[in-house]
Amino acid sequence: MEPLEAIQTLIFMSVVVEALTAIFRHFISGRASEFVTIVVGVTLCFAYNVGIFTILGLETKYPIVDYVISGIIISQGSHALSELFKLRQK
Repeated sequence: MEPLEAIQTLIFMSVVVEALTAIFRHFISGRASEFVTIVVGVTLCFAYNVGIFTILGLETKYPIVDYVISGIIISQGSHALSELFKLRQK
């Protein structure tokens, strides 16, 4: 995967995670919301085989570790995107 495609994939995944967790936020709040964001990020990484280390060209013996770390990173990226959207709406 080319570097630009990799960045686009990570940004797209962050947007999808943010969109899905925005739906769940109507039903939960606080720390549970953060947990759900991480679960959604990790689940999407497993479902679509998205691993940040693999995208960067690093091979791993245990892809599960790559997916979990990637899901956590993507979920934090979705939080950053959410904050940017909130600032833009003000």
